[in-house]
Amino acid sequence: EKFEVDPDDVVKEEIDKGQFIIVTKDGQHKGISMDELEDAGYGRRPNCRRCKMKIPRQADLACGNWGVIGDKAGKATFVEVCSEKGADLLNRAAKAGAIATGPANPKGIEIRGKVENAMLKLGDKWRARYFESLGEGKERLQKVMEDSSRCTKCYACIENCPICYCVECSTKKPYLVPPGVLPVPFMFHLIRYAHVADSCVNCGQCEENCPMEIANSLYMHALQTDMEKMFGHTPGVDMELPVLALVEEQAERERLFKTGSDQIFDVFK
Repeated sequence: EKFEVDPDDVVKEEIDKGQFIIVTKDGQHKGISMDELEDAGYGRRPNCRRCKMKIPRQADLACGNWGVIGDKAGKATFVEVCSEKGADLLNRAAKAGAIATGPANPKGIEIRGKVENAMLKLGDKWRARYFESLGEGKERLQKVMEDSSRCTKCYACIENCPICYCVECSTKKPYLVPPGVLPVPFMFHLIRYAHVADSCVNCGQCEENCPMEIANSLYMHALQTDMEKMFGHTPGVDMELPVLALVEEQAERERLFKTGSDQIFDVFK
């Protein structure tokens, strides 16, 4: 069904049963298929489509409406307690009378699991679609180089990245990235990929804030998933440090000078 709605008339919106649903002032519910929206280029941001962290269990509390059914639907929030800190926070809030809690409906738990699994499969579908479109090897590299050639080196990708933390950024060292050169030398992007690829959490900020609309998040996420297969580290979830964080720069420089090799890990074992 096609429809037109004045944005000022919308009082509520939600995603349920594969549809994006809005509720208007006069109580009407209007919905459209999420697949139809996303295939048309609307819907969620590209990185959200590829995301497979649908319930943030690495947080202390994971809240949402999946699993809230029956007379509680639309009136309660499903909460998963994922840590002792989260349990303490929830207990204190309940004791203070700030919230009321109750056991989850077993049928709701089952439905929550089905919805999550469906969304994870959707994430796999979008990953396959996005990553396969990049090709492999030299073809992928060529696409990345062509797309990133529009870069103006405004640093929006670096300044908005939650993973970039270096006080002295290598991309600002003139012997690595010559200043005042356009198109920006690809070394600028290679440094970013090398520093962040194993830690990218697919937040999408590098792409969202790029004034040249370069698909930065897509390239970084594609690299990260490859690194995850190699080293088994899931950034943002696993608490141990990612592989590149285990390398001390000064120690590596000394080893490089002594051995003449920059091979840190043999990934082909």
